[in-house]
Amino acid sequence: MKTLVVFAHPVPESYNASILKAVSHELEAKSFEVQTLNLYQEDFEPRMSTAERRTYMDKDNTATVEKYVQQLQWAEALIMIYPTWWMGPPAILKGWLDRVWLPSIVADFGPDGVKPKLTNLQKILIITTQGASRWRMALIGNPPRKMMRLSLKAVTKCRDIDWLALYSMDKISKSQLSQFLDKVRQKIKHF
Repeated sequence: MKTLVVFAHPVPESYNASILKAVSHELEAKSFEVQTLNLYQEDFEPRMSTAERRTYMDKDNTATVEKYVQQLQWAEALIMIYPTWWMGPPAILKGWLDRVWLPSIVADFGPDGVKPKLTNLQKILIITTQGASRWRMALIGNPPRKMMRLSLKAVTKCRDIDWLALYSMDKISKSQLSQFLDKVRQKIKHF
């Protein structure tokens, strides 16, 4: 399966990097065709320019992000690995979504509603770490999970969108961190 792994963490030795390593190893074992996009390593520009915003709804608006659009259209599966900061993804990942997931690429918008165009994506897995507890996130409706799942489903019609979160990241033991990596490995084995 053609799998695009998008990674968004600025620190190469972070726990999120350990997640990426585990995911990459398991995908390699499955003989998946993988492209990894490390947004920080790539020095991806998250800010939408004035010119990009002015042509946002145009059909011919991918010149500045063509490489990333091609990756997205190539993929049959998408895995995103990132920390949740301030109830959302890091700015660099949000910028990738803003600048690459353009209306002309992801869907046709018209009087009959949204017609998805990224139907090539058959599986999506989001792996995130959060400082907040599972209980706290559940109490407020888990906005980061809702944002990702609902938005991605609308433009892909993907029925296999999974969310794997490590909550209370800063308060748990090393053995719990290790257990989560095992959970990630198992998830990818069955991906």
